[in-house]
Amino acid sequence: MDPNNSNVLYSGGYVYTTTYLMAVSKTTDGGTSWARDTLNTVYSTCDAICVDPTNSSVIYAGGYTGLYKSIDAGVTWNPSSTGLTGTVYDIEVNTQRADVVFAATGNGVFKSTNAGANWTNTGCPNAYAVLIDPANPLTVYAGAYTGVYKSTTGGGGWTSMNTGLQDLYVTSLSIYPNNWLFCGTKGAGMYRWSLIVGVEEQVGSDMAINICANPNPARERTTVHYALPRMMPVTVAVYDIQGRLVTTLLSEDQSAGCHEVIWNGQDRTGNRLPTGVYFCHLVTPNARFIEKVVLVD
Repeated sequence: MDPNNSNVLYSGGYVYTTTYLMAVSKTTDGGTSWARDTLNTVYSTCDAICVDPTNSSVIYAGGYTGLYKSIDAGVTWNPSSTGLTGTVYDIEVNTQRADVVFAATGNGVFKSTNAGANWTNTGCPNAYAVLIDPANPLTVYAGAYTGVYKSTTGGGGWTSMNTGLQDLYVTSLSIYPNNWLFCGTKGAGMYRWSLIVGVEEQVGSDMAINICANPNPARERTTVHYALPRMMPVTVAVYDIQGRLVTTLLSEDQSAGCHEVIWNGQDRTGNRLPTGVYFCHLVTPNARFIEKVVLVD
């Protein structure tokens, strides 16, 4: 939503022509009618949109092929990804300095100090969310598949703040300035951290397992990341969209902590699989977790 006009909203995703194309739709009447634009001509998806809170004409959209920028409220779009890599999952503009922009990607939290013209990686890989504290713009939070991280230097020097989290796969962040930091997780509900006394609270299950694949969509191969709360037997296997077993990547006892296994897009006999949607299953004695993986040419 445009923070300056609640009737103006943007929606990101993709449309299919001869391939999937990054697309952004816009409404100026609160959702009664929409107009849609595609941003490029190669396989791509839109996973994040941000309206500059100081200038409603400036819009950022990011996804599988990087980041695009519009300076005319979405009429035209231009690539704005120099120095930036990985799928963009979240974008944040500094409310006090609009030239400072952050992008959370699978390869790290990237920062631009010239409104998206150039980007540098500040670290914190496999990031899915980024948030600037409006009460202190030098404080930046990042959500990753390994938890919540904090920078007090305007990006970089990240330190974890995961005490109390029962699921480290963090997908979203929000803030009530000077009071609460909120994070949403993939498998264990929502949590909040007191910014007054630094005490975490939790709402959710006690299952602390998460799984993600990066890159995703994938061409040659993808790395399946996951974290375990304790030692346990684990099976990681890939199934096709019909539910048929494609290959088993591992089946063994594993210790607590972070693990990863590579899938090269092949079946159990070593044959390259056709493009399409597949599902990576992480199975433990008590649960099954599923990550969708898209293979592309």
